Amino acid sequence: MISRPIVRAPSPLAVIGQLGGHIKRGYRHPIGPRTKKPMALVSALPLSVDSDKMVLSFMDRSDPTASYDNQPHKGDNAVVIVPRADVHLSVISGVCPGDWKGVKVSFGTEIDEPEDLDTDPTGITIAASDRWVDLVDDLGCDCSKLGGYPLWTKKAIDVDLLMGRRQVFHHRLTADVVDFKLGDGGVVYIFVDEVGEAGALLWQQAR
Repeated sequence: MISRPIVRAPSPLAVIGQLGGHIKRGYRHPIGPRTKKPMALVSALPLSVDSDKMVLSFMDRSDPTASYDNQPHKGDNAVVIVPRADVHLSVISGVCPGDWKGVKVSFGTEIDEPEDLDTDPTGITIAASDRWVDLVDDLGCDCSKLGGYPLWTKKAIDVDLLMGRRQVFHHRLTADVVDFKLGDGGVVYIFVDEVGEAGALLWQQAR
């Protein structure tokens, strides 16, 4: 299973997407059902390497430290898939107070993730957990990345059940490129449905 670390783009020619910031044109930010304000752009990344489609993920945030819900099915977040050529991004702060300044990103060196990583870390023994953590550290895959395995921070979530249709893991975001201010060890997980029309976002904290 190949994953591709998401890193700051070293040059404009290397840019494949963006974390944070906002969309200038091509797609209107969804309105949060609770705040009635535009959601914050979390990420804009290709559906797959060299794809002509872009996966856009959003959170409903009203201030720098509050995300109303960390679950994918409550309506406080959104994932959509749109033609890449239609989307124009801005790296300045987003559409709501407290949104993150955008960072243009590219892919780092590919990582070949073994099946041993595809596990629920809360369901293994302490010794097995230590070996799992060591493997993650050795591979360097505990990072923002596209593809590979979710590497759950806490108990694995049945996203298919919550969303009512099969979901495929797309990318995960840690605080290594953009600090999403989700608390201790906050990690964002983005999935796309098997039809390739939409998806789901959720997040976990280490504690």
